[in-house]
Amino acid sequence: MKYIPVIIALMVLAVLTMSLGCGGNRTKASENARVQFERAMKQYEKGKFLNAIEDFQVLVYNFPGADFIDSAQYFLAHSYYGNKDHEIAAVEFQRLVNSYPQSELSDDAQYMAGVCYVKNTPKHYGLDQEDLKRAITALNNFILDNPESPLIEEARTMIIGAQTKLARKEYENGVLYFKVLDYTAAKIYFQYVIDEYTDTEYAPKALFKLAEIEYRQKNYAAASERFNQFISIYENSELVHDANEYLEKISEKRETSDVAGDDS
Repeated sequence: MKYIPVIIALMVLAVLTMSLGCGGNRTKASENARVQFERAMKQYEKGKFLNAIEDFQVLVYNFPGADFIDSAQYFLAHSYYGNKDHEIAAVEFQRLVNSYPQSELSDDAQYMAGVCYVKNTPKHYGLDQEDLKRAITALNNFILDNPESPLIEEARTMIIGAQTKLARKEYENGVLYFKVLDYTAAKIYFQYVIDEYTDTEYAPKALFKLAEIEYRQKNYAAASERFNQFISIYENSELVHDANEYLEKISEKRETSDVAGDDS
């Protein structure tokens, strides 16, 4: 990530201050701001995002009263986005939302903050996914604040994608403990997936694993209840066949147990 060197920033500030002092009125300041904005936009449109970032920063920091300052903040954020500095872009989009909530660009900036958090997340589900949680929060806030936005469906799709990735991480942690027979820890992870990520593909898998744990621990009544619950909720799941097979095994074990009890 690259920033304007401090010395250069101070030199630009000094030059702008001198020019504004010589102009002596708001009209001159407004003209300077407009020129700076047009200069920045030219760099942005050419895809020269680092140059655009420098120019938009000068505008945002030195002409806060300009009537188009929200646009400058918006394109500053987009310049970072274009330069693939998604972490800083998210901060700059959120700054627009916080500083200029009445701006017509505020809703799009709120949405883009969520997009940036998604893009800043490592691709592998097993790595740090904290930015995905931030993305979900940002996108949920966007949906609540802008119920009529045409971007609502895209936001919901991204939320489900983010939740699925988070759910997979928790589910795979549960599977790891399941494999090493640490059923207590496995249960915690699987239950968390069910509670927090109900709408993802990993919720039914987690419920099935909970039932399997009960079966392995010979808690047949609990296992039967879990498998029946699974079949009832996820009747179209490919795991229904396996659930029914487990129920048959449980029934056979109960019958064997009953016969043994009678014999005794």
